[in-house]
Amino acid sequence: MLSVGYKGISIPLFWTVLEEKGCSDNAERGGIVQQFIDEFGAESIKFVAADREFASKEWLAYLVRKKIGFRLRIKANTLITDKRGRKLHALKMLKTMKIGDRAEFRRRRKLWNQSVFVAVCRKADGDNVIVISSERSGEILLEYSRRWQIETLFGCLKTRGFRLEDTHLTDGRRISRLLSLLTLATVWGLLAGQIAARRTPPKIKKHGRLEKSIFRLGLETLRNCFCQMTTNLRQKQRFQQLTLLLSCT
Repeated sequence: MLSVGYKGISIPLFWTVLEEKGCSDNAERGGIVQQFIDEFGAESIKFVAADREFASKEWLAYLVRKKIGFRLRIKANTLITDKRGRKLHALKMLKTMKIGDRAEFRRRRKLWNQSVFVAVCRKADGDNVIVISSERSGEILLEYSRRWQIETLFGCLKTRGFRLEDTHLTDGRRISRLLSLLTLATVWGLLAGQIAARRTPPKIKKHGRLEKSIFRLGLETLRNCFCQMTTNLRQKQRFQQLTLLLSCT
């Protein structure tokens, strides 16, 4: 799935339902990015962010060839050059760092015959973060972290929202059509949540996050309208207002 990050969640744009198990291959990734380029143009892409399973020699070469910016996490055992040009496992770049330390290296490194910038973070659980970038921005790790917005989306599509998995659909075409409907529903819920938040701002917990996400707020608003609009005039009027969000005119 290719999505665009928006206020803590991703909005799905293009997807492919894989008939086989496992991760997508390089051709499938390139195909879905090409769909975006054909529709919006490569110049509209600031960078592509993706997790470790998407980092490969062929995929990196494709992004470089297309002049598409990237923030890609790589595996700890990936061979990359140090500042002197010697090859080493990526994990060794963190050997002198303390837990919680972050670093963005000034010099380019060589990975799979491509020049990249690298940023790293040493974590207490040992799941260290090593990110390669097409440019040195000073915020590579922060920019990569925006990838997590698609995980938030998956939660909204599944257990924390529409419970997609409970349908037990297996036919790829039906799943794809259902995803189209759920994409519209997700955007509708997000827009409804923004309106509800302006009316009654959600509380902020001690850790700085909202008590309820904007999506959850919108989903509950729509659900209340559905359940009460036949008996509650106020909810009926609110529902009529919210349906205007689905119009492009």
